[in-house]
Amino acid sequence: MTKDAQMIKARRPHHKSRTGCVQCKVRKVKCDEQKPTCSRCKSYKTECSFLQTHPLKRAAPTVQSILSGPTPTPSIPDTPSSAQTFSRATPSPSPSILHHSLPQGNFTMLDLELLHAWVIDGAAAFLDYREADVHVFTTTAIQMAFQHPFLMHQILSLGALYLAHVNPQKASHYQHASDNHAAIGITQFQPQIGNMDEKNCHACFAFSTHLFLLAWATQDVTKPSTIFFAPTPKTDSETVNIQWVKLHRGAMQLITEFWPILEHGPMHVLFDNWVGLNPHREDPVEDSVRPHLDTLAEAWISGSTTVSEKEILFKTLGLLRRVFNLMSFVPQVGNLHVVMAWFSWIPDRFIAMLENKVPEALLIVSYYCVALKRMGHIFWLTGKSENLLKTVVGVMGDGWERWTRWPMEQVLGVDGLKEMSAADNR
Repeated sequence: MTKDAQMIKARRPHHKSRTGCVQCKVRKVKCDEQKPTCSRCKSYKTECSFLQTHPLKRAAPTVQSILSGPTPTPSIPDTPSSAQTFSRATPSPSPSILHHSLPQGNFTMLDLELLHAWVIDGAAAFLDYREADVHVFTTTAIQMAFQHPFLMHQILSLGALYLAHVNPQKASHYQHASDNHAAIGITQFQPQIGNMDEKNCHACFAFSTHLFLLAWATQDVTKPSTIFFAPTPKTDSETVNIQWVKLHRGAMQLITEFWPILEHGPMHVLFDNWVGLNPHREDPVEDSVRPHLDTLAEAWISGSTTVSEKEILFKTLGLLRRVFNLMSFVPQVGNLHVVMAWFSWIPDRFIAMLENKVPEALLIVSYYCVALKRMGHIFWLTGKSENLLKTVVGVMGDGWERWTRWPMEQVLGVDGLKEMSAADNR
């Protein structure tokens, strides 16, 4: 090769930007960090947002500390004795968009299209058409969003994802809009979660709930799942969903301080069906599931895990048993609520075990995929159980076939199991 050819082939040195705008981080492109608007955002004619670097009003967790620090383990909330001091808010009538002041800045025609899509069809499609939930997310949450722009941006992001689903020919257009609104919403959420009080806790709770939908909906089923951990060495693109997961769990930890207010506030419908459930009761499960959960612990009883790790595994398995119990015998809670709740219930140390690829922890996730599969009819969860199961089984490696066969049969089916086995033998 000539010297000139070598010079052409050589790559230019790349210096990774760590202080670029949020929009460029979401697009996974280099930002020139020009302020107030970087060159890329200027060319896209979109808002340009840089993460807050000045101190908050008081020492409080930031989004960055939430993403990197310990995360919560919310459980089924008991009805606290102090709840009697709060009066339940009367549900407001459906708000008219014309009767509210717009959030900071003005709506574009695209924003109005996204909001319309969410209110008319998107929320129902996301929430499995549960009437009470849809009402809350299309009336109460919208009303709060006009007062809290960070929540409005997130709602618009979900509306864009729905339109990308129903209009595949314009998917990239709506996906770009979704990424942009999601980035702005998360940036604006940072000071709110760090300064939570009785006035903004309802909007923060709504944001965290919507964020959960966003984290799952943006999973690419053509690539290994990153919802719990990065299956390969971490890159910027692989950590996006992991960060959103930690943000959701971290926010919920801070929000639990306001449970009594939230349970009797404008979004009380989301709590009503959980009231009265004893978190310490036994959890019988259907006969087709029970023997598999009963024998799962054999995978780690005599294994190399430590005593404390075994305790975490038993606790997490108990929470999974509760998921199957509620899905089968407590229909009023709603299967989507239950499957998603496990995501928040699992202990921080279990999340750490997943990040460290502990096989026994991955095995429990493979059984969780059976419950997740039952929600596969919802468009944003279609294929997610299969994708997550294939990812964790692939990371676990050989030697666990005795325990993984049942979840693989339930999630992939007999034909899918044969295809995966054939692929492994190539």
